[in-house]
Amino acid sequence: MSFFKPFLLVFFVLLSLTSRAQSEYLRAYPDHIVRATSRGIVWKDSTLMPFDDGQKKTFAELLQNADLEDQLVQKYSKKRQEKAPQLNHDPGRFRYEPFFRKMYGNTEAEVRKNLVEIVWLPKTVKKKLLVSKINNVHQHFQAVSDELERHPELLKYVDNPAGTFVWRLISGTNRLSMHSYGVAIDINLNLSHYWQWDCRCKDENVPLSYRNKIAAQVVEIFEKHGFIWGGKWYHYDTMHFEYRPELFF
Repeated sequence: MSFFKPFLLVFFVLLSLTSRAQSEYLRAYPDHIVRATSRGIVWKDSTLMPFDDGQKKTFAELLQNADLEDQLVQKYSKKRQEKAPQLNHDPGRFRYEPFFRKMYGNTEAEVRKNLVEIVWLPKTVKKKLLVSKINNVHQHFQAVSDELERHPELLKYVDNPAGTFVWRLISGTNRLSMHSYGVAIDINLNLSHYWQWDCRCKDENVPLSYRNKIAAQVVEIFEKHGFIWGGKWYHYDTMHFEYRPELFF
């Protein structure tokens, strides 16, 4: 019997980790996810969405064919970034598209039904932006805006955002951008860096030299309200923030 104890221990540890990961979806999206089972997460309409497809994947396969488990496999840290991200550490870039399509809309028309207008930096810039009201994303955006406006020294990073909702594919891929759901924003381009612009390529395997000018305090304000930052990716996108609360639990 003692021979099997290490295997049983590993089994129960893995089971516990899976349960904890599934619970992150329950905590992050309580208006949509009602429970987790051994097979996956259950939506309010009783749809069961599998958690793990059982496949081991390369980095490229994780980008292209992630499941719900893969979506959480790289941990996003709220700690202030002191150095460049490690090779291919892109927490949040592995996305299970059916999950977001079901939540925010499967088509552009469906997404548009749930878009509302917010006023970005209402005391200074007064720019109108379209964002989703699902998961109260519009309120989270407005909270970020209000807090940023209390810091005049930070406005140069956010006073001319490049946009929120646009139904489109990620450049160089066949994957939907998070902008398609109205839950992402690109802030000022003039102070931003994007890996594809800098390497003048779309090859995920090209060695990159990290670049960033966005102030850490801007990032921390977004993170406080459930947004992850593309500047914490090896394949950096420092203008980009997207609402991904499941990555903070």
